[in-house]
Amino acid sequence: MNLDYALAACFGLGVAGAISGLFQSQDSSLATRVRPQNKPSTARRPRLARRSVAEALRISVSAANRTKLEKALFELPEIVDLLVVSLRSGDGIFRSFEKVVPRCEGELARELTRVLRGVEYGAPFGDELRSVAISLPHPQVTEFVNKVVMSLQRGTPLAQMLRELSESVRAEIRNRLLRQAGKNETRMLVPLVFLILPITVLFAIYPSLELLNFGFI
Repeated sequence: MNLDYALAACFGLGVAGAISGLFQSQDSSLATRVRPQNKPSTARRPRLARRSVAEALRISVSAANRTKLEKALFELPEIVDLLVVSLRSGDGIFRSFEKVVPRCEGELARELTRVLRGVEYGAPFGDELRSVAISLPHPQVTEFVNKVVMSLQRGTPLAQMLRELSESVRAEIRNRLLRQAGKNETRMLVPLVFLILPITVLFAIYPSLELLNFGFI
């Protein structure tokens, strides 16, 4: 009796093990078929994240560069005018830069200070000035650098050329301010039309409607 019970138990355990092994093999084969399809999606997510971060950094850097160039443009006329005064008083080009640049502040003055420091260390003045046009790639700054370098190479008078450049830069700044003022006027129409005007009409009409005693008031 005990032997028959033991044999029956062993047979039942063997059948159960065979059935569980069959199901496990099917599940493992199904897992091996399904798992490779999930790998590209998980690998694609870091790429998308890196791309979005790089795009955000590029936009922030371009905005910072644009702001830097705008500041340099607004600083240029004052520096040019001071250089013209120094040149007309009889100073040389490099001596004029030495007098004017330490008294100025801003992005352009910072680049010119770096130029003077490089010249003190033995670098050519013209080469250092060309680096300013690379650091601040604005057309007016590039024209300023080209005029100074050309005067250094050819010995042409620089004061009159810088005076004309100052007038040109001030005209460009004036045009920029006028365009910005036009945009601000358009933006001011939005609260005027959608907020102030409806409230004014409501205050004008409400007493009359109250006197007429409409039912919907």
